[in-house]
Amino acid sequence: MVSHPCVVPVNQSVYVRLAELGWDPVVVVPDRWRHEYSPEAFAPRPLPGMEDRLMPLRIVLPGRPQRHFYLARPAHVVRRLRPRAVFLHEETFSVPALQWGLTIRRMGIPFGVQAYENLDRPLPWPARLIRRAVLARADFVAARSPAAGELARRWGAVGDVVLAPEGIPDWERPLRRPAGPYTIGFAGRLVPEKGIGDLVEAVRLLEGPVRLLLVGDGPLRAELEGTTLPNGTLEIRTGVSHESMAEVYAEMNALVLPSRTTPRWAEQFGRVLAEALWCGVPIVGSDSGEIPWVIDATRGGRLFPEGDVHALSQTLRELRADPVGSEALARQGREAVKRLFSVSAAAEALDEALLAALARRT
Repeated sequence: MVSHPCVVPVNQSVYVRLAELGWDPVVVVPDRWRHEYSPEAFAPRPLPGMEDRLMPLRIVLPGRPQRHFYLARPAHVVRRLRPRAVFLHEETFSVPALQWGLTIRRMGIPFGVQAYENLDRPLPWPARLIRRAVLARADFVAARSPAAGELARRWGAVGDVVLAPEGIPDWERPLRRPAGPYTIGFAGRLVPEKGIGDLVEAVRLLEGPVRLLLVGDGPLRAELEGTTLPNGTLEIRTGVSHESMAEVYAEMNALVLPSRTTPRWAEQFGRVLAEALWCGVPIVGSDSGEIPWVIDATRGGRLFPEGDVHALSQTLRELRADPVGSEALARQGREAVKRLFSVSAAAEALDEALLAALARRT
């Protein structure tokens, strides 16, 4: 595997499960990475069971998902590891997908690549050329959503395109502990396209007392810290590790993802939706990107038209007034997440894709 997301331990869970299925996974990762809320570069950390399976290699442009570049020669790494198959846990138009994909193809090894992109947006010509080259050579594409799979086919995928969503952590179900005011939660980047302003205005329209819990960080943080609710409280919680999120979800009566589509972005999955359902929390989402697919597949929540503050407020009002119905949504949603989006489900989908690619080459 070649994977910049695996610098973070939680993203290695699928590969732990692949090892349990009989594979011997080795994951090439950048030796350091950055993200927008961390001023310092950080080194990859292994998940238990992955201590001897990570191979950190030097890169340039840490923190640039589509543009970082490995300084090691892929051919040397591949000759050393002698893999039967390779999975590029990178986007189809990324530099690392091209860097590794061309080498792997020349060496006659079957490989797959992931596809998250769900919007047919204009890309710079180098990215379009990379995407065409990678899709023309990949034995399979692990599409993270149905829309991503359709676009991969349209963009020239010649291998199998399989639906293979990323896995949700197998957290122990936390003890639900919403207490006091009805708590409406959000988790993610505090940026305009996530619809934070719509959520604040919708909550203002509710009868008090209410609590709005925003978990995350971003450029809207300062503005939100100065916001007051006449009918309740607004709390911003930053610096929460992913491993601690289950306990935070447990504080919520409902989680809302009110994303707004832009010319360059639409919600690609809404991982927090599946995580909240795993923790027994009903969800509400706008009809941006893949949110309708997640809510329809899990039957764990309610949809509203993106940008419609009054519709969102009314949906929250109805959920609040029907705790029995809300609990039923959360319960059936959790069962669907276990079936569709768990680590085991993700690993099994990848396992099938890798085995099929091997079978076609023999």
